[in-house]
Amino acid sequence: MPFLQIMVIIIVAAILIVVVREHHQSISFLLIILTGILIFLYVLLQMNEVISAFQEITSHIDVSLLHLDTIFKVIAVAYMTEFAAHVLKDAQLNSIAVKVEIIGKLFILLMAIPIFIAVIETLLGFVP
Repeated sequence: MPFLQIMVIIIVAAILIVVVREHHQSISFLLIILTGILIFLYVLLQMNEVISAFQEITSHIDVSLLHLDTIFKVIAVAYMTEFAAHVLKDAQLNSIAVKVEIIGKLFILLMAIPIFIAVIETLLGFVP
């Protein structure tokens, strides 16, 4: 079971981080970053199954793959932004973390514009 494996890795990493933190702050911070990257990569590998499921669903309904692609990009930006912001917060760089979150939100807004336009066009199609 992959979920159990990643949970065991996280628990072992957490214990290691707590033990190392007492003696070496910088090494424990690097362990935190490496653990976060490992978790992020695991999630990315699992996303392949989610993408396959969405492609299966879209093959049965009339949804533009352009919009589905945009949705996946928005989700990816959201996760990467949150990951980067949390790493910065762990490093006690809260002001930069807030700016990273704002930049992520702006990029999401820019990427979502084609979907907003499609929704507006669809709604206008219903208006006589």
